[in-house]
Amino acid sequence: MPNYEFKQLSPHDFEQLSRDVIQARDGILLESFKSGRDLGIDFRHAKAKGSMIVQCKHYAGTGLAGLLVALKKESAKVIKLKPSRYILVTSVGLTPSNKAAIEAIFGSVLQSADILGADDLNNLLGLHPNIEQRHYKLWLASRAVLDRVIHNASLVQSEFDTERVYRDIQRYVQSAAYPRTIEMLERDHVVIISGAPGVGKTSLAKMLIYAHLEQGFEPITILSDFQTGRERYQQGKKQVFYFDDFIGATFLGERSSAFTRNEDRAILDFIEMVRMSPTARLVMTTRQHILNQAIAASEKLKNSRIVDSRCVLEIHDYNLGQRAEILYNHIYFSDLPDDYRASLLSGRFYKEIVLHQKFNPRLIEWLSTYKRVKSISVGGYQGFVRNLLADPQEIWRHAYEDQISDEARSTLLALYTFSGECGPTLLEKAFRGLHSLRASRYGFRTDPASWRRSLGELGGSFLRPGTKISVIDPSVIDMLNAVVVHDPGNALDMIEGAVRFEQARIVWRFALSSEGAPILNYLVGEVLRVADAFKRLLAAPRKRQVDGGVVYFDDSLELRVATMIQVAETLRVEEFTKTTVSALEALISGWEFEKVEISDGIALLSKVGTSAEVFKSSSDAVCKRIVLALAVEASTGCRSDELRELLSVLDPFSIDEELDAYLSTGAQVYLQNHFTEDLSNCKSLSDYESLEEDLGVIAERTNINFEGPIEAVQDAKTELEQNETTYGEHKYEEWKDRRYEVQSNERALDDLFDSLRPTR
Repeated sequence: MPNYEFKQLSPHDFEQLSRDVIQARDGILLESFKSGRDLGIDFRHAKAKGSMIVQCKHYAGTGLAGLLVALKKESAKVIKLKPSRYILVTSVGLTPSNKAAIEAIFGSVLQSADILGADDLNNLLGLHPNIEQRHYKLWLASRAVLDRVIHNASLVQSEFDTERVYRDIQRYVQSAAYPRTIEMLERDHVVIISGAPGVGKTSLAKMLIYAHLEQGFEPITILSDFQTGRERYQQGKKQVFYFDDFIGATFLGERSSAFTRNEDRAILDFIEMVRMSPTARLVMTTRQHILNQAIAASEKLKNSRIVDSRCVLEIHDYNLGQRAEILYNHIYFSDLPDDYRASLLSGRFYKEIVLHQKFNPRLIEWLSTYKRVKSISVGGYQGFVRNLLADPQEIWRHAYEDQISDEARSTLLALYTFSGECGPTLLEKAFRGLHSLRASRYGFRTDPASWRRSLGELGGSFLRPGTKISVIDPSVIDMLNAVVVHDPGNALDMIEGAVRFEQARIVWRFALSSEGAPILNYLVGEVLRVADAFKRLLAAPRKRQVDGGVVYFDDSLELRVATMIQVAETLRVEEFTKTTVSALEALISGWEFEKVEISDGIALLSKVGTSAEVFKSSSDAVCKRIVLALAVEASTGCRSDELRELLSVLDPFSIDEELDAYLSTGAQVYLQNHFTEDLSNCKSLSDYESLEEDLGVIAERTNINFEGPIEAVQDAKTELEQNETTYGEHKYEEWKDRRYEVQSNERALDDLFDSLRPTR
């Protein structure tokens, strides 16, 4: 018979075990039914004619005295509930006299056979070994298993920290990746766990090793190379090999030719040896980007079956319930003082953590470790956790600075200049411009294959490949923001290496932000290089001829000049200021032959009007020329939002007859040529409301009759509202189901975390 003390289980774990044991003993189905932490119900018999309820009391730590105190309070709730049968399950060991004392507290509703103490639970687990096996934390963290594991670990010299893993089991939550890796080990004897930083690769690997040690496998930790594993391998002996970061955290950059010493062959030989052995197992971990880089660098790895052994661990492997259990376990088994725990529970703050898009097991470990947060006041603890979730860039920072190649860093910086998303062709061009500059400046190697290698290295770790290449997680951009702030030389590299004006504009915009002061200070110290880069990019191509017209692919001239004015105001370099003035003059002159971008032109108007350095006394005259050009463009036809925006900025300017005529013509041309298209493009109530508002402003400012078009918009809006009402009636039941599911999930979260609150 098993002899568990159950101290390794959290209250939630103990409840789940109790439910399974009672269902197996009585042949019934229990539903988890928590009406609230104070109503005295943990489970209810789903098909009982009467109201049979189950209550679980996990008091292994406090013992019988604490249990009896709690049960006296519980009896009052049971009297109100009036169940036909009451079952009590506790982790406390009970004697016959103890059970008699408990019976006396509850009266006839509780029979001795329905009082299950620690010995009863162990007896039932012996009768139902499938339950014992399913609750892995129960047996993995038992003292008997620990003793066997320690014994097996001591048979060989191993750096596997058995005691540490034993403690970690309490916090571990089995994700969807666990059964995948178990299946791979049983089938192929080898598993490579890869994934992003902080996702839980090492924890999963250690649980796999620990489980195998309990089965009699001897652990062999490989620290440096596979030759160690080969030397300690014994044919026919049950051995489990563990190699954390098996390719190495330093296999990049300076070690880009690390496989020239046949290290890749050694990896493949050892993997194949384990695959062929019926008694050996091999568990390895690696960062996804490092594995990608290694495969790209080695023809042997590329042509091998190594990828077949890979299990990629991702955040979505943890469902909502598992995320909640990760946080719950870390709080329950943490050394956090009660007031810090209360802060996590206050206002249901745990929901914000569990539902956060940047939830990460490493972050949870960090926020629940007292030595890391003790400098934070209790009052500031929630704010600290929010900041940690909002900006977990440290998880990526170490990998960026120490684990990826120079060419991979150039790729990430190039993608950063496109706000984290870009087509492959354009990104390759941007990479080559930036990487060649950085290679020359910092003295590292570059060759025609650099782009291909970097993309293979980053795919699935930092980047999500496809028709558009994008960062795999928003926190990658957070990390790059921090990188540029801390090392602002990167900003200058990105501006000087840019192939499109928009790249430099995006970097400059960040430099002007509230957190970009160090970048701006650095760029101001390099005024000539910044000025030269912007002057070069001012003339960068922005359009190309295609069948049927022209395609624009970079910032408009209006936006470029507006940015140049902003740069000139900051740098205050006379030559650059002259260049900017000349650029504006050329732009205005060119409007006679080329289309004006009205929205960007309005932004340019604002920059000129507020310029104190570039135009000084001539700004009024320049503004009038811009206004006239915008009005002329509007008279040839424009969107309603463009015409409305233009009319709205003209208030400070005197509108003469010529200007008024252009604006009135613009309104009439819009009605004749563009209104029908605008109306057909409306897809939502907000679209119709915006269009109606635009038309009202245009009518008021130009005295053109828009009654018919406005009425048409109102009619279309009314029809959409009626259709949405009908659609809503058809979808009502579906919505109720979804709403119930969401509410049920939220209630389950509340029930789980309510058990952490102090008992009243």
